[in-house]
Amino acid sequence: MTPSILYIACVVGAIGLYLIMRPHRKSTRIVGTILGAGAIAFLMVKVLEGLAADAPVPILEVIFGLAAIAGAARMVTHPRPVFAAIYFVVVVVSSAGMFLLMDAEFMAFSLIIVYAGAILITYLFVLMLAQDATSTAGEALYDRIPREPVAALVVGFVLLAILSDAFLLVDGGVRPDAPGMTPSLSSAEEHRWMVLDGLPLQLNDTVAGLLDADSTDAAAAEFTIERIDGRAIRFDGTNASVDVRVADESRNLVLPVSALPTNAQLVGWSLVATFPVSLEVAGVILLMAMFGAVVLARRQIDLGEDELRVAAGMTPLLEDEESDFAGGSS
Repeated sequence: MTPSILYIACVVGAIGLYLIMRPHRKSTRIVGTILGAGAIAFLMVKVLEGLAADAPVPILEVIFGLAAIAGAARMVTHPRPVFAAIYFVVVVVSSAGMFLLMDAEFMAFSLIIVYAGAILITYLFVLMLAQDATSTAGEALYDRIPREPVAALVVGFVLLAILSDAFLLVDGGVRPDAPGMTPSLSSAEEHRWMVLDGLPLQLNDTVAGLLDADSTDAAAAEFTIERIDGRAIRFDGTNASVDVRVADESRNLVLPVSALPTNAQLVGWSLVATFPVSLEVAGVILLMAMFGAVVLARRQIDLGEDELRVAAGMTPLLEDEESDFAGGSS
């Protein structure tokens, strides 16, 4: 497939979404829906054609992908902001399902907690503050008609064209085997073994399990992992091994691939060991944002003349027996 066909499909999809976003007649919106659905179907067929002949059909991936695309399209075209927020939840849940299929559990749960939880609740909170529920004039014009649909569509579909060009590996696209684009598999695996080296409890449990499987001697329960220059794991590009001293005997154990840290552990290690300052700064910024939201949302009470005088320690202007301010000092 040439890049021009891919870009034409993206342009057709952008035109279709534009026709759906604008408050035209129903027939125009139907035409836009057909154009957008056709462009998405074309891109999906090209992705499926790139699969190997013996590869299984990714049913769950297709379901989550269609749900995310439909939810995103309805989110930007629905005239009511609250319903748009609900469709945003559909997009987030579908994207989280895609991450789970790729064994990226941390990203999946982060999407649910951060976007469907914190950000969406904050968005609805702002809607409730900005809109007058008792107003009979209807929604404002900026809530019913997009302000910059063309600019948003151009940015969104340029990004879609770039990602599709990379994923489909068309001529001129970014290929994963390009020099400097992605690290080699051996270096990536070595990094994962080094993370395991920094998790002594997990490494000890792995070594204890290997010793229990290789020997029935009770003395094997007591062992010491030998470290050279502070490192216990040595990786030769294919296998990772550790030197263990059991009693007076030194053994070399080859670690199984199942001992590698999980994705969540790798993310946690990067946050704590590689980016600790960024993590702390992000926490402080979010805390300050929460304080700012509380201050902005606090109800402001307009004090009358008598309340102001009493607060300043003066006698109220209207003082009678039934007044709450009777007996104030001057």
